[in-house]
Amino acid sequence: MTSSQLLKTLAVLSISCVAAAAWLWHSTGEPPNHWLFRIAEMAFFAALIIAIVSPDTRPRMLMRFLAALFALFALISFASDISRPAIDGQGPGAMSLLQHMQTLAPTFVAALQRSIENATGAFVWDPLLTSILSLPAWLLFLAFAIGAGFLGRPRRRVRIFVNDY
Repeated sequence: MTSSQLLKTLAVLSISCVAAAAWLWHSTGEPPNHWLFRIAEMAFFAALIIAIVSPDTRPRMLMRFLAALFALFALISFASDISRPAIDGQGPGAMSLLQHMQTLAPTFVAALQRSIENATGAFVWDPLLTSILSLPAWLLFLAFAIGAGFLGRPRRRVRIFVNDY
């Protein structure tokens, strides 16, 4: 089985589980069991990993677009950090992505924290994600741009010459 066939199989499995859950919900009027959604999530993430890792199915144009978009976000964030006025005699410091998110959407950050702590536990949110999100926003977006640019790079061309006798 090739990677593209496996990708299509996992995508069909994910869509069919979501459709079955929606049909059960519609026909009975009660929310379906969580196992259909779990299977759909696992199949979706497995298909996503296969699509990104496999050189045959990698969406190169999308990755290049995302790399350009993340680079633009990094540039805007870096420019806003530099142009912010000094407060209390201190120079303009870099704002973290978590600070940006808390100023723009504080209820989203609170809901995200609650959902992550309920799904995985408090350990994942407090030391792990907050330490990553407390990095400067331009640095995180630059890392995302480099990662997406690396995944969107063109394939290596292999030239094979056969000498006939």
